[in-house]
Amino acid sequence: MDLVFSDIHADINALDAILGVASSPDFRKKYGEFSRIINLGDVLERGTHPREVLSRLKALQETYPFHSVMGNHDEGFLYNRLVSASSTESLDAHAKLTREDISFFRENQDGTFGSREFIDKKFGLFCVHGGPLDPAKITPQNAREESWLYQRSWQRLTAEEFDFFTYAGYHYRASSAFDEVEKHVSNHVILCGHQHQEEAIMQDGTIHHLYPGITPAREKLAGRMIESREIVIDSTNNYLIRLGIGGPEGHYVKNAEVPHFAVVQHDPRKVILFAIRE
Repeated sequence: MDLVFSDIHADINALDAILGVASSPDFRKKYGEFSRIINLGDVLERGTHPREVLSRLKALQETYPFHSVMGNHDEGFLYNRLVSASSTESLDAHAKLTREDISFFRENQDGTFGSREFIDKKFGLFCVHGGPLDPAKITPQNAREESWLYQRSWQRLTAEEFDFFTYAGYHYRASSAFDEVEKHVSNHVILCGHQHQEEAIMQDGTIHHLYPGITPAREKLAGRMIESREIVIDSTNNYLIRLGIGGPEGHYVKNAEVPHFAVVQHDPRKVILFAIRE
């Protein structure tokens, strides 16, 4: 089973809450024990404890198979790009990070950091921060300074009936995402974050928005009130599942002010979305 989280945003208390719940005996008894961790990016910015978060993630890397993709805020910090406002306290905490602290991010030979996607063909997973579209296919030839806003770390799901670009990134339809990923993984599950709110969409020839029809279950686990939504994966269909924000310390959106995470069960195939409500 995989433990998946996204958008921790330098929030150590939220990360520890997620790990505490997912590692607790009562959680393991009901849902199973995770043996792999997938981080969908944005571990930095907005929150005030980046060093503690990076330290915790590096420790997890030594204990579990651990796969990460880059988030737009991670890239903003590492490439010195202004993404969006953080508090003075957050900026000060990030300014104190050392080269050793940021060694969590693998430096590539070309001077870039990390990966923008993680693909697991065995279990049919295509993991990104924002979206799965190939930037080479959607970036205009005349795009210059804004070309980075077409990358997978900046793409975002839209409810419109067309794809389009703004300076918030490249907005894609679910159908565009399914068409792209089908070239890499058949009968796939796309996992992403970035927009801080949960979503679940299925493709079986047509597009179905599953999330509004999923009644959340509430239960007490590890001394906390947990809300869960279960998505059973039909191996003949495709899915796009977006996680809610993992670390809400520095950013508040209605219904998203609590830590979110997910698990991926492989036999039988399920994705379960969790929110730690209390």
